[in-house]
Amino acid sequence: MTVAIMIRLIDQCLALDAHAARLYQQLADHADSRELKTFWMSIASQNKSYRHYWERLRGWAEKGMLNNLFDSPQQILDELTALHEKVGDLADHFGQVKQKEKAFTVAFKLEFYLLHPAFEALGQYMATFNETVEADTVYNRFVGRLFEALQQHDLATLELELVGEVIHRLWKENQRMAFLSNYDDLTGIFNRRGLFNAVYHLAHLSQRNDNFVGVLMIDIDHFKTINDTFGHPAGDQILKQVATCIRETIRASDVLGRYGGEEFLVFLSRVEPNALGQVGEKIRSAIAERFHETVKVTVSIGIAHGHVGRDVKESLQQLIDKADEKLLTAKASGRNRIEI
Repeated sequence: MTVAIMIRLIDQCLALDAHAARLYQQLADHADSRELKTFWMSIASQNKSYRHYWERLRGWAEKGMLNNLFDSPQQILDELTALHEKVGDLADHFGQVKQKEKAFTVAFKLEFYLLHPAFEALGQYMATFNETVEADTVYNRFVGRLFEALQQHDLATLELELVGEVIHRLWKENQRMAFLSNYDDLTGIFNRRGLFNAVYHLAHLSQRNDNFVGVLMIDIDHFKTINDTFGHPAGDQILKQVATCIRETIRASDVLGRYGGEEFLVFLSRVEPNALGQVGEKIRSAIAERFHETVKVTVSIGIAHGHVGRDVKESLQQLIDKADEKLLTAKASGRNRIEI
């Protein structure tokens, strides 16, 4: 059911973008200066190129890789469906305006409609896997370009400048909120939600390529004692430094997230089983070394590995559960150690 909804949701986004491209092309066709004609054509051309982006996301939706992206996908689909009529009407009735100020008003209204958080969430999801996508699938809206062009062409009436500034601020806030929905504000790494979205995506690819994968559960030893002794601000700084240390130690292709509290999870989408112990030990020793001159901070690490089975979600949960069991063993055995 969720797969079907996500496919329809992506199709709706594609349809909205098609209306937007049509409107910008019409603004270009009716512009009364060469400069503005070129400007509108460049936006229309970029908007048309987003078809590749939506086709890529649709393929992921068909494989069930986007199922966890939204809490209420049906609600978002309903909202985008309602927007479809508004954006379509805008393109049908206001794309042929010739007055410069009116053209920018129409464009800002369009971009306001397309400020729906779903666009930004999907954009950041795609950006997370930018190593596997082509350059022309990078998605961005045109609020900033419109606002800059308004200034450059000396078209900023008080009212239009205010509209542009408000929409520009809303766009920036949307970006911030989309970021916070998937990333931990303290450490800058994935939060639990973003972590599972990323891991779920990469696990699908690992399943297709029959790669061996690894999961590392990492827990800061005696973190409550650290908080009680040095205070929560000091604890927060330690969490940030530990996250940074892990991120610097693992590969760029590995996924790191804050699993909860003082616990972190690392997912390796392709790894040789005999190398996992080296990875865990490298992380453990790097953290111990970083803090050896200040407050003593160590971590315990549980490691699990295997292939991703037919049921990706179930396979991942089994690996996480196994890594968590190994973590408990490491802590029961004295902490500051790894267990495979």
